Amino acid sequence: MKVQGARVLVTGASSGIGRATAVAFARAGAHVALLAREEGPLQRLAEELASLPGRRLPVVADVREPEQVRAAVERTVEAFGGVDVLVSNAGVGLTASIAQGRLANMRHVVDVNLFGTVHAVQAVYPHMREQRRGVIVIVSSVTGRIAMPYGGVYSATKAGLIALADALRLELAEDGIRVVTVLPGYTSGTSFGENSLKELHLPGPSRLLRGVPASLVGRKVLEAVERERREVYVTLGDRLAVGLRALLPGLVDWGLRRIWLASRRPRPLSAP
Repeated sequence: MKVQGARVLVTGASSGIGRATAVAFARAGAHVALLAREEGPLQRLAEELASLPGRRLPVVADVREPEQVRAAVERTVEAFGGVDVLVSNAGVGLTASIAQGRLANMRHVVDVNLFGTVHAVQAVYPHMREQRRGVIVIVSSVTGRIAMPYGGVYSATKAGLIALADALRLELAEDGIRVVTVLPGYTSGTSFGENSLKELHLPGPSRLLRGVPASLVGRKVLEAVERERREVYVTLGDRLAVGLRALLPGLVDWGLRRIWLASRRPRPLSAP
């Protein structure tokens, strides 16, 4: 797909992977609608990208609210004349025990990560169907294939996104709509950890994980749209880890226990 001049909507665009993806599309000459909950970061990003080709449209919306998402899509269509690409990226993490964690936090993560994507897809679908073309990019995670201890609910939502994308790919093919799944691994230099919900303090596995910059993930999303990919891993290491998990699950479980839990057991954080 030709990206120059394409009309793109990115959710979770104010920081991290979403921001990097918006930058990548803007540099490629696309018109980009920037969706997130806070207006300030969106306005700053729009100003930063003002010198690049194409238009920017900051749109404030909470992906948990279908009416807000629908209104954001309508604003995008009004401004750009349509939507060619949806990048559903908005998400939140949770560090908690499944057996003892707070149900309210779990429901919040499911609402944002899973239903947020459903809301975005349902909002853009009528427009893409009318156009008889479009690309829906769903940003999942390697943790959707390899669940992490005390990150089980987050991993479950990312696994759910993979399943949603696989089903959508079949459902929407007759409408000329392609569906792409992107599975990043550990991504450094983002505010994801700061913005995540935390009920436990885990002994820092992040110090053992160097990660990749969000800018690389953004470029991979762009390439996936341009080259009409079906499923994209950001690094070869991510792909190999998922393959190893399928072939030798016991070995991977042992490794995860060593990496995440070896130094000491996680301890609860103070209740808010």
